[in-house]
Amino acid sequence: MCAAPGIDESARSSTPSRAGARALTRAALVVLGVLAGCGRHDDAASSARRTVCITGYNEYTRKLHEFWLDNEHRSGCFGNPSAREAGEAFGGGGGFACGCQVTPGQAAKLAWVFAQPLDEIERGVAAEHKTIDVTIPQPESSTSRYLRVYFRMNGTAELQWVDDMNAPKLPPTVAQ
Repeated sequence: MCAAPGIDESARSSTPSRAGARALTRAALVVLGVLAGCGRHDDAASSARRTVCITGYNEYTRKLHEFWLDNEHRSGCFGNPSAREAGEAFGGGGGFACGCQVTPGQAAKLAWVFAQPLDEIERGVAAEHKTIDVTIPQPESSTSRYLRVYFRMNGTAELQWVDDMNAPKLPPTVAQ
């Protein structure tokens, strides 16, 4: 090998290894950057639209004819929980509507209609409707697929994500 002008022999021989080390470092950083972007991050996963099964829990002594969650966005979330029986904290909770879609953190309308006795329907009495604003909560975990809707006897509602339906229920409203 002949020496290049202005570069001594030891510097010239180490140049390829330094260049190789730099290239290897750059490649490693690129790979790490790509890998970091591949996985689902908790923030992104929690705010993504999710398909869930929904069920309702009713504190009222009256049956809910039906309810809809986020109907304006065509989420497909609905149900009709039974009335609370004497000695029970809630009615309902036994049936599911699966395949509905919700977005955690999104504001939504929760609407419900109370069931009526047949004589009221025959007399033309209008059913009692309620609509409130709720925010879809963040899921309990990345595997949460059940969304419970609690209809409170004070006219409010709470939403609860659970990973499985054996999870504890929210406590009932304390009567004042």
